[in-house]
Amino acid sequence: MHNKQNKPSAQTIRYPRKVLIRKTMTSLGKALLTLFADVEIHGREKLPKKGPVLLAGNHAAILEVVMLAAYTPGNVEFLGTGDIPFDRNYAFIVKAYDLIPVNRGNLDRQALNTAVSVLEQGGILGIFPEGGIWDAGQMQAQLGASWLSYRAHAPIIPIGFGGILDGLQKAIKLKRPKLVMNVGDPIAPVTLEPGQASLKAILERSSTQLLDQIRSLVPQSDAQLRHTKLNEVFSLEVQIHSARSGTPVPLPEDMQIKHGSAYARLMFYPVILDILVRNLRLPIHAIKDVQERKALEPLIAAWSTILAYLEVNPGFFTYRFGVEEGLAVQKALNELRHLALWVQERDLSISVIPYHRYLDQQTGEEVLEKGGRFPHSMRDR
Repeated sequence: MHNKQNKPSAQTIRYPRKVLIRKTMTSLGKALLTLFADVEIHGREKLPKKGPVLLAGNHAAILEVVMLAAYTPGNVEFLGTGDIPFDRNYAFIVKAYDLIPVNRGNLDRQALNTAVSVLEQGGILGIFPEGGIWDAGQMQAQLGASWLSYRAHAPIIPIGFGGILDGLQKAIKLKRPKLVMNVGDPIAPVTLEPGQASLKAILERSSTQLLDQIRSLVPQSDAQLRHTKLNEVFSLEVQIHSARSGTPVPLPEDMQIKHGSAYARLMFYPVILDILVRNLRLPIHAIKDVQERKALEPLIAAWSTILAYLEVNPGFFTYRFGVEEGLAVQKALNELRHLALWVQERDLSISVIPYHRYLDQQTGEEVLEKGGRFPHSMRDR
């Protein structure tokens, strides 16, 4: 059924574009993959030469993008991150290939209209419905792929990748990792028929079904690597002591940290912390060690730096944690900064210790982590 979603959009870019550059890059990428990895592709014949079609896959690292571009016969446009700078190690590659940048977490109509225009010109659009890699394999589906399918009346081809997580590191060390690409059957365009539920409900259902199909195509060996965490509980222990005697000091009611669990969650997401440090280059190393801390200036500065960035990109945490939890992270940062300033004025010391408790689905054991999990970019200081 063709509804108003088929009304032409403004073509903000011409498809296909950068054909020679992209062909050269994909040929080189395919050659390097053949040389440094053992690539196994199932359903290669389903990869399209032309669209309109969306290619939707799971996302753990950069290699999925390389494989999708290298092995798809047609010219693939990618919808990718535009809200943070790319890793400097491969930013020049991204710039050369080019993509449609989207400001994730904030309504980016320009990016969506550009993506629709590509599909309306018979283009192939690469997209990753998980929307990021900070909790690969355990994230909820974003609505973008389903909305684009509905808006441009374009089918979706689900793809499951395997061997990606440490594949690049193994390739660099000449260990020839096994990389798997399982191409599924095309899914019909998302439609809204008369009498059906609301568009939002249709998109949510379609997005969940799409992600389920993608994950069913991920090799079982990769699925087993993901330790699914059940009954997760995050908590934050905050203690104030006299800097001289070490005697505990009770927290006044107006200094209580009411959103500490949200801050504790952030401390156990190394990928997100790595984005703040390595991609955005925010000087926040001080947050990794806050047991019995007396010199509070670096800590206050770190929390203030994150809060200042949220004024520029307010959707950073809400996109990654959900609206309620993302706003709670921001509130916790404000509460902690306020408390630290109070502690500093009174020559006290502060201890801020995050905890993460969960049930490991594979082993059945209860796990308690303390202190946070930090990326390599925060361990060098």
